[in-house]
Amino acid sequence: MSIRKDYIERLIEEFAAALARILKARREQKFADAQRLIQDTALSTLGMEYGALLLADPASTARLLGSPVRVKVLARLVAEEGELLQQQGDPVTASARFHFSLALYAEAESLGLTPDAEDTATVSRLRALTETPHRV
Repeated sequence: MSIRKDYIERLIEEFAAALARILKARREQKFADAQRLIQDTALSTLGMEYGALLLADPASTARLLGSPVRVKVLARLVAEEGELLQQQGDPVTASARFHFSLALYAEAESLGLTPDAEDTATVSRLRALTETPHRV
């Protein structure tokens, strides 16, 4: 097995375990723990501070990360932070995170990511969360 394939598989395994911990903390309404886990996961799986990854536009961030899998990991972390912020009563920042996450998913696809069922479900959920209700 190639080193690159090993790296990607390890990254996915680490991320899946971290995501489970984030979801559990959110369910238990341990918001500070969930936020810390998001930040720790970005650092451990992507090698960069979470806040720094949000400073640039999604296209620049995707180029910085370089790999569609790494961009997907960040997209999911950003989506989870959006859900966390929404739970905490901050819909404005949550919406901004949802939009950023959707843009990151688009960048990941442009880099060659083939979305799996979980990606498709997440993107559908994000689109539903970002739709503006039409007024009649």
